Amino acid sequence: MNELFQLLARNADLKKENPLLPKDIIGAQKELTHAGFPIIPEQFLLLLRQFNGIKSEDGAILGISPKNRLLDILVFNKAHNASAQKIILGYDDFAFLVFDDTEQKYFLIDRTDGAELDDFLESEFSSAINSILHF
Repeated sequence: MNELFQLLARNADLKKENPLLPKDIIGAQKELTHAGFPIIPEQFLLLLRQFNGIKSEDGAILGISPKNRLLDILVFNKAHNASAQKIILGYDDFAFLVFDDTEQKYFLIDRTDGAELDDFLESEFSSAINSILHF
């Protein structure tokens, strides 16, 4: 995980939001569950504690109430997600990066037809992030 954080920190092409504050996590988790979504997985929270939202040329990792409102995880999920078992964590031009709380796996889901394009175990978190940010 540290290697992923170092790669992201060194990549000047990525627009990174400031780290997430711990107090913000509790409020966001409550808002997400109140809206019918699962809580954010721990690995993703570790990422948000370093970079609360990341934007690349053609992709993004969502954050919790970031300065760039287009990267807000709650707003984005309300607009694009109808599942109580899945939470959208990021996107690119073609796919959503989704965490399935039931299966405890990350998935790339086609934005147009909802087809599963790829899946990642929790141990493949870095690959899942790379699949969206293309770094």
